[in-house]
Amino acid sequence: MRLFFVLAGLLFTSVALGADWPNWRGPNRDGVAPGVTLPAKWPAEPPKEKWKAHVGLGYSGAAIAGGKVFILGREEKNERCLAFDEQTGKELWKLEYPEPFQAPDPTAGKGPNSTPTVDGDRVYMFGLGGKLHCFNTADGKILWQHDCKKEYWGVKVSFLGDDWFPPCGASASPMVDGDNVLIPIGGAKAGAFTAFNRKSGEIVWKALDDRSSYASPTIASPGGVKQLIGFTGTRMVGLRYSDRELLWDVPFKTRFEQTIISPVVWKDLVIIAGEAKATTAVRIKESGGKVTHEIAWTSDDLKCYLTTPILFSNHLVGYDTRTSRLICLSMDTGETAWTSPRISGKYHSLVLAGDAIFCLNSEGDLTVCKASTKDFTEVVKWVMAEKGTWAHLALANNRLYVKGKENLYCYELPK
Repeated sequence: MRLFFVLAGLLFTSVALGADWPNWRGPNRDGVAPGVTLPAKWPAEPPKEKWKAHVGLGYSGAAIAGGKVFILGREEKNERCLAFDEQTGKELWKLEYPEPFQAPDPTAGKGPNSTPTVDGDRVYMFGLGGKLHCFNTADGKILWQHDCKKEYWGVKVSFLGDDWFPPCGASASPMVDGDNVLIPIGGAKAGAFTAFNRKSGEIVWKALDDRSSYASPTIASPGGVKQLIGFTGTRMVGLRYSDRELLWDVPFKTRFEQTIISPVVWKDLVIIAGEAKATTAVRIKESGGKVTHEIAWTSDDLKCYLTTPILFSNHLVGYDTRTSRLICLSMDTGETAWTSPRISGKYHSLVLAGDAIFCLNSEGDLTVCKASTKDFTEVVKWVMAEKGTWAHLALANNRLYVKGKENLYCYELPK
């Protein structure tokens, strides 16, 4: 009898440790999945599919919260906002609307690309052409909405298209900050960073007149100063949190203004990467009320393009586009700790869970390796989807969510 209660306690502890995935890159937007129970022995074959649901085209990642799964997709000429039951994959509600926008580069896909953000009883979804919706999570009722193309863009046009709108479409994921929802919108009307009231949808504040970025911003306190940190279309910036004053910026010129990777912050360092440029660590300092910045180190070994790196044990792991390898760097020095063998795929999303790193490529293959600061050790490699995408892997409540070409797959991680 005592053994029964011990086993039951362990079971309930395992369940309690599970965590939702309500945001881009997880609960804390850092690529870390907390409370995951990893297999004691990893099977060579992937877990059986728990369910799959038709979503349509696009690179939107799944957001999981409150027993529901939220995602965007495209069906022919219509963009779709969808909610599914977490246990069964049954469709609970959807909204479809025409979306004529197409990226000038066909390799960028037809979208949508943004990951939904769940905020209690609300979920925010941002479409490729700028349709922004706030839904009631229970029934999909629209609480407020904006058509950013009509309301904020179309003022200045160049060979890239709209001067304030990312050339290949809106891809940044909304971020909830207290009573506000922060999204890179772009331009003088709405600002490169825009705060909408989470309840009414009204603009509370806007900052900078730059073109907006594909990347999602973050809030952190490098140098002891709380800041909103993120890419615009042409630079990485740090804005003082209290008044949105520009504290520092680092130019980041790219072809077609491809600022894609979310900033990674560790202590007083901000990691800047993308478009196959050397990864750069910028040190933020505060003295006498003045904030300054300097380059702490750069790494030519890690040149990312689309993959936002993850942090663990004072180290950074990213995917090097040129060599198709994972690279682990010391955050203290920028020196390379290890390099993996080649891992195929143009895009990879990285998730840290316990002592394991999950690496899902754009072909639907998942590589799991040890989260080690000394060397690369592959644990297992699974084929998870018939054809993958650039959608980010989600790991919630011990389940893997993989977006295939048109379907969303849910797998139970082996106990």
